[in-house]
Amino acid sequence: MVTTVIDASRRRTPLRALLAECAEFSSLAKYLALRDFRLRYRHASLGALWVVLQPLLPMIVFTGVFGRVLRPSTSGVPYSLFALAGLVPWSFFSSSVSRSALVFVSSGNLLTKVYFPRVILPASSVLGNILDLGVGCLLAFGYSIWNGYLPTWRWLFLPAVAFQTMLVAFFVSLALATLNSLLRDVKHAMQFLMQLWMYASPVAYSSSLVPERYRWLVGCNPMTCVLDGFRWSLFGTRPDLALYGASTASVAVVAGAAFWLFHRFQESLAERV
Repeated sequence: MVTTVIDASRRRTPLRALLAECAEFSSLAKYLALRDFRLRYRHASLGALWVVLQPLLPMIVFTGVFGRVLRPSTSGVPYSLFALAGLVPWSFFSSSVSRSALVFVSSGNLLTKVYFPRVILPASSVLGNILDLGVGCLLAFGYSIWNGYLPTWRWLFLPAVAFQTMLVAFFVSLALATLNSLLRDVKHAMQFLMQLWMYASPVAYSSSLVPERYRWLVGCNPMTCVLDGFRWSLFGTRPDLALYGASTASVAVVAGAAFWLFHRFQESLAERV
């Protein structure tokens, strides 16, 4: 007879032990990610076609509004391609955070019945959108070639940028999901937060267009390095190195804050949801 002992002290182990514990439950993470993807498009009449339409439709709108009316500088890159290169990582980030931020509360029945590393829930929710990111990258590749930007050595860095996008989405999701278990106001503020965050990020415009006195705000945005890195890898627009470095540092700050918040309240998650 095999006896399994669940020790609550394990949930207070360091980060390395937490990662090892998550590896033990990797099959659960894969199952939850696949379930999330299947449920998302099961009853949609267009099905998985929405994976392509999510960045494509906003690109058309942005090109009509910003590209033809405001005409921001894009360093010679066609605005439709410039916008698509920003919308691919942003669509993944926005979709992942919007779903993952509510995952602790929506999975309350699971949290109260069985023990597993709680961090798996937001992680699997982000992984459930990985196909969207992959298809979006392929769409950006094809549209870049269509516009005369042939593959270069910089394209080899795109997987690293895509992984960075996933990390930022996970850290933000973990923080918001924990906050939502404490304050249900997070759920109601999500739509406004993501809209505000999009316009505060260089999605529809270049970060170089931001006035100097407000440049530090862009540097505090962890998505700035993702968007600038994606565009540099795709068609070579050189980012502001100081701005890129500040944004990369902000990713580390967000990661530390997210794990501290989660570690601080994970013991009481089951009671709070």
